[in-house]
Amino acid sequence: MHKLGYYFIRFGVFLFRILPYRAVHVLSDWMAFLMYRVFGYRKQVMLDNLKRAFPERDEAWRKALLPAIYQNLTDVTLESITSGGGDIHTVRRMCSVRNPELVNAYLDRKQSVILSGSHYHCWEVAGKAIPEHLHGATHIVYKPMSNPYADAYFNTLRENTGMHLVSMNDTFAAMRKHAPEGVAFVMLADQSPSSRKNAHWVDFLGQNSASLPGVDVLARKFKMPVLYFHVERLRRGYYEVVFSEIWPNPEIAAEKEITQAYAKHIEAIIRKKPEGWLWSHKRWKITMNHE
Repeated sequence: MHKLGYYFIRFGVFLFRILPYRAVHVLSDWMAFLMYRVFGYRKQVMLDNLKRAFPERDEAWRKALLPAIYQNLTDVTLESITSGGGDIHTVRRMCSVRNPELVNAYLDRKQSVILSGSHYHCWEVAGKAIPEHLHGATHIVYKPMSNPYADAYFNTLRENTGMHLVSMNDTFAAMRKHAPEGVAFVMLADQSPSSRKNAHWVDFLGQNSASLPGVDVLARKFKMPVLYFHVERLRRGYYEVVFSEIWPNPEIAAEKEITQAYAKHIEAIIRKKPEGWLWSHKRWKITMNHE
């Protein structure tokens, strides 16, 4: 079954490489319609998340936001596949980088950094666009797929755009090895952790939220400044990465301070344009009292 899935994925990537970009978004419109109007894919999860994050808004507002959320979800999915051919020219067309000098100021003095992002707009395309703009290697921390053939295939395509892939389980060892070299580690940290055992509890979108501790722990351990890469949608299908500082001096941070600063940073972005975030995951499935 793994090989069958792998061949299906390869065919899909090939198809999207030859498909006109406008046709990708026509297909996305149809997918969004089916997922929302026909199948109701995770509709209640989205509405529950929106209610928790925006209690001051009424049900009519939440329902009115759903079409844009579904369109964002299908756009991001299909655009990620479109960029998956390993063609840097396609990636450049889809996503620009506004201010790499903010990161390069650290890298030029051999100061490694963590670039922390979130599941906002097309993070996959942004990750592929970043490496060629930096003055040091870019290591992308990722969660391996359950299909080893597909995992190896996607990793090869990503590496063609300049990424160095690091499995989540190998992050500590990779940082210990490469931190003195002046490199960037890209990490997404906005999802709910798999367990509350080591979670950092922070205020996020008005909720006491279990959050991934990795960025905070690793930044303080290896004294890496933490920057955020924001993925702004310029128009449909085209993006721009904008860097900003979250915590430039990790050596003076107390435990959990960086996690909280990150949460507040992305909360401001989400509140401004909520339709760009991935509302379909169960962000608050873990509570303080039970899992």
